[in-house]
Amino acid sequence: MHRGHLRGTIWQDKEAQIPVRILILWSGAVVPSYRQFFLELAKTMRVRVLAPHRWTHGSTSFGDHDPDPIRTGREREPDPGREIGCEILPVTYLPERSPRYWVPSLVFHLWAFRPRYLYIMDEMDRPSLAWHALMARIAWPPVRVVSYALQNLASPSYYRWHHRLATRINQALVSRSIAASREADAILKGNGYRKPTRVIPLWGSEAFFFPGEPEGRLAFRRGLGIPGGDLVLVYAGGMVEAKGLTLLREVLPRFPRLRVISAGNGPLSASLPVDSDGRWIHLGALEGEDLRRLYQAGDYVILPSLTRPHWKEQIGRSLIEGILCGCIALGSDSGHIPELTLFPQTTFRQGDAEALAVMLAGLPLADAGSVREAQGANVRARFTAAAVARATTAFLAEAEP
Repeated sequence: MHRGHLRGTIWQDKEAQIPVRILILWSGAVVPSYRQFFLELAKTMRVRVLAPHRWTHGSTSFGDHDPDPIRTGREREPDPGREIGCEILPVTYLPERSPRYWVPSLVFHLWAFRPRYLYIMDEMDRPSLAWHALMARIAWPPVRVVSYALQNLASPSYYRWHHRLATRINQALVSRSIAASREADAILKGNGYRKPTRVIPLWGSEAFFFPGEPEGRLAFRRGLGIPGGDLVLVYAGGMVEAKGLTLLREVLPRFPRLRVISAGNGPLSASLPVDSDGRWIHLGALEGEDLRRLYQAGDYVILPSLTRPHWKEQIGRSLIEGILCGCIALGSDSGHIPELTLFPQTTFRQGDAEALAVMLAGLPLADAGSVREAQGANVRARFTAAAVARATTAFLAEAEP
């Protein structure tokens, strides 16, 4: 039997006197801002992350042609994460670029790494969770499976029989489940999951996203031709209808001193800046330091999302990143967004153009300093990589005798 405890900073197995190991099956690109969570987790346990060589998710795709060494594994310098017990390994996910994936090498990693936990970043209704969880449960000794749930709709419009079947199977295989929000936790329990759950949100990297110097902020804005007295709203994410961007574009002409700078991919990328007289500027897909500079140049970060039959805003990671860079967060009342915007003056009724206009008419906020401070304190306490790693470690430690 496994028995573990927290000793100093390393969580060890009492019998073997070795650090507890967790194998993470990650379904996306391990960009630097995500990587910090794994490094934080490695302060208390040994971590191995399996991530795909190629992937498509929403408006983001990447592959082996991508020069980012963190994504591809073709590192030009030694990886400092390995020194503290964190490995990030690109492996084959089949079929490539699909959310219905299978990782053939998982069996090998379960045998070679001998994890205490298999942490699968996948929903309870996914067949991909079921077959990977089954591999872990039939391993010897059996590996405990932890899933991560973002789904905050009880029955999305895309649900079919295989989603319901997978839910029943996964409820038997998954030992513990982490929910990204209170809504996601309620959906898990409402669909019949009776094992331990904990609400632990997705994170933003406080080491990667932080306020910039005033000179850099002004230089960025001047480079885009933005006058000194204008207010800048920043948006980063999918350029799609569900994000409420058409509504924002409809209302924008009423406020001649507001500018929108957006970043991301999607069908609205080309149309939103058209005939805006330079007041909607789209920069395309940004990552890394370019994305950080975008947030640092903004006064406000906005997420005007709309709830759809198949999707509701689950976290709003761009708001977390923008807040860490010094922006004040604005958004609709869709899903998890109010947990980040916090105040009535920074939140509007989704899909309501007049409600959005009233919120924008109140800019700049008279109490901007106190709002920024409260939003920042909320994010630092709950949504940073360090905070999420601590909460995750504590939740797993509760399972130990």
